[in-house]
Amino acid sequence: QSCTLLEALDALSPPPRETDKPLRIPIVEVYKIGGIGTVASGRIETGVMRPGISVVFAPSGIRAKVVSVEMHHRKVQEAF
Repeated sequence: QSCTLLEALDALSPPPRETDKPLRIPIVEVYKIGGIGTVASGRIETGVMRPGISVVFAPSGIRAKVVSVEMHHRKVQEAF
C-alpha cells in the first residue's frame, strides 16, 4: 500500500549528529553589535560548540574564543 508524500516525510528519522568529529560550522552571517562584539551565525555540521572553546576560521587562520552560544535567541551551554 502506498502512502502520501507527507506520511513518507513524517516517517523519516533525522541522521545522527557527528559530535565526535571536529567542529565545522559554515558561517552564514556576521553581525557587529555595539557593546557585544562580533557575532557569527551558522549551522553546526559536525562537532560540538561550547562557551570558552577556541576556534580557527578557515581559510584565514584567524583565531577566536567562543564567548556564548545561542540558539533561537536563547543561551545554551552547548550546541551540536
